[in-house]
Amino acid sequence: MTLLSSAEKKEAAWEVRRLILASGQEAMLLRKLTHEDLYGSDDATYEEVGAFPFEFVKTPPEELSQNIDATACVLPELQIGAEDRLRINGEKYRVQTVEEQRLFGVTTHKDLKLVRIHGS
Repeated sequence: MTLLSSAEKKEAAWEVRRLILASGQEAMLLRKLTHEDLYGSDDATYEEVGAFPFEFVKTPPEELSQNIDATACVLPELQIGAEDRLRINGEKYRVQTVEEQRLFGVTTHKDLKLVRIHGS
């Protein structure tokens, strides 16, 4: 027995997409140049991949002990991974984790945990 029909799953994914787009926020995705081999280094050279819509939330101070400065929700088709960088309103963040969010078998969006890169 399935709890949601195929049409309901598509509708749920569409509603989450609509909410992310309605946030009106946009970030620039930065990716390490392929010839760089300083794994995880904040000193590596990153190039702009492109802008994308997202919903951004700075992490409340009580959660900073987990070393996460912000979270973001992005569309499920965005190709993004740990160690990619984001430029948001002039600040840079490292993507710490990427987790697909599912609703009864359909991926609705991805959650990103972000760490601010200070001094950049």
